[in-house]
Amino acid sequence: MTTSKIDLNDLHDKNINYLIGAGASAGLFPTLALDMQTEGKWETIETLATEFDSIDAKHLKALLFMYYYEECIKPVSSVDFTALEDDEQTVIDNYKKFMKLNLEILRRKRGYDRKINFFTTNYDSCLAYAADELYEEKSIRFNINDGSRGFHKKIVEARNFDCMTTESGIFDRNKEVQRQINLIHLHGSAFWRKHNDSILVDYSSAGQIVSESSIDSMYYDDFKEMLESGSHTVDQLCSMIIDDDNEAAFERIQDNFYREYNQLPIVNPTKWKFHETVFEEHYYQMLRHLSYELEKPNSVLIAFGFSFADEHIRNLIKRSLTNPTLQVYICCYRETMIPELQKYFSDFNNIKYVVHEEGEALDFSYFNSHVLTLGEDDA
Repeated sequence: MTTSKIDLNDLHDKNINYLIGAGASAGLFPTLALDMQTEGKWETIETLATEFDSIDAKHLKALLFMYYYEECIKPVSSVDFTALEDDEQTVIDNYKKFMKLNLEILRRKRGYDRKINFFTTNYDSCLAYAADELYEEKSIRFNINDGSRGFHKKIVEARNFDCMTTESGIFDRNKEVQRQINLIHLHGSAFWRKHNDSILVDYSSAGQIVSESSIDSMYYDDFKEMLESGSHTVDQLCSMIIDDDNEAAFERIQDNFYREYNQLPIVNPTKWKFHETVFEEHYYQMLRHLSYELEKPNSVLIAFGFSFADEHIRNLIKRSLTNPTLQVYICCYRETMIPELQKYFSDFNNIKYVVHEEGEALDFSYFNSHVLTLGEDDA
């Protein structure tokens, strides 16, 4: 079933969850999409990584991860939110509008059920920065909970997402649970780092950066040009070999790169595995938290900017769809995505595919202005 709108007025008594992918930050940060097709299907960094794994093309996988770091991770780690261009600021404005819409829904909730979960696979801090801008405006009272507690050292723990803030009036005569957005990074964050056996979050620093010398490969520029030209195929990529004379030098560069890359607190774009045990444990805790929320009665999941290429999250959602009171909305950037998604979810009738009402691309601006609605009286 397809629809072009999600009426938030119908969700105020639901357990609301969002699954936010790279499409939400498009325009500020690159997505995983590539300008390359195989049999009419667009390739992504995820699909290429999986292909290189299947044929054991270790040199191509290393070059792909170098590209992934340079084009996707490094921009997130080095962004200056105070010096954005107009089109980049639009991304933050969209996040702010998105948060305001949901905070309005929370305003109508009573009791202790005044939270909405934002599950995101993005490494960036767009949601946290947008929340800071809303705090500075002082027009909405709310709390954003990224799972961290502490002062100089803010440690992330899954159990912190169950904490709520209560405001009391004079003499404690009136108490009200503050509106809360839980910000849950399913794939890690560029602003995490390992601290003993814990995860430290620090938005003033993007943690460890891979050194430039680790990507100084004579093959990298050729590989990057092939990915970005739009005129090469996956078969042509797979025919790229390392000369015998340069094999030893390339392996040294590859080893140096992985030594630094594997310390980053993020999930890799192939089989979605962490290399650090502390991060991996937190990853599975967050997946369990997503599963727990979706199995609650009268739950809603709205996915935006998410490709469903992550098999762990995809299969978790499939299992959760056996909850007869769960409603899932999948926002499709293009209506042509629906047949591929239906291959995953054909057995379930509690999914609605959300599309642009005029068949155009469904971007974040359209999502905020036309898909998520509050009705005329609340506009």
